[in-house]
Amino acid sequence: MLSAATQIFLERGYDAASMDMVALHAGVSKATIYSHFTSKDALFGAIIDALVKGMVIDIGRLAVDQAPPEQVLTQVGRAYLDLALAARSLALHRLVVVEAARTTGLGKLIYRTGPARLADALARYLERQPALAVADVRLAAEQFLGMVLGHAQLRLLLKAAPPQHARADIDRLVTQAVATFLRGAFAV
Repeated sequence: MLSAATQIFLERGYDAASMDMVALHAGVSKATIYSHFTSKDALFGAIIDALVKGMVIDIGRLAVDQAPPEQVLTQVGRAYLDLALAARSLALHRLVVVEAARTTGLGKLIYRTGPARLADALARYLERQPALAVADVRLAAEQFLGMVLGHAQLRLLLKAAPPQHARADIDRLVTQAVATFLRGAFAV
């Protein structure tokens, strides 16, 4: 159902997509769709949730394993960019930006379901790292994710660079963000 819904939302846009279309495309009844998702907003939120769910679980696993911060941040950064720079993610991002302005509460739902959960999971990891002196772990997590994302996603959203260039640059972007985050921008 989520795959069918994603395709319908991307092809038709949020407003034009209907639960009937999703049910037809998924080969299920409309009642089945509503038994899993109470509204179109909830279905759209579930699509975003599915995109980030694996990443949040991975951060939790790494935190339990007590892997060193450089390793965890590198893995999180790569996974985040892989997700954020994927063609489907970019298409959903464009759709979310348009629809959040028109649909009350959708933006908050998407933020809570996706980016906030990822930042929370990373903040919990950072909080358990005695080697890091971070006063505000949530803010630090958001800043790290922002550094990783940088302009790579923006260039692709605006079609200012070919996708293969951004994807080829992931390792360099993540390595620089991790180094800046862990050591700061000042030479010691």
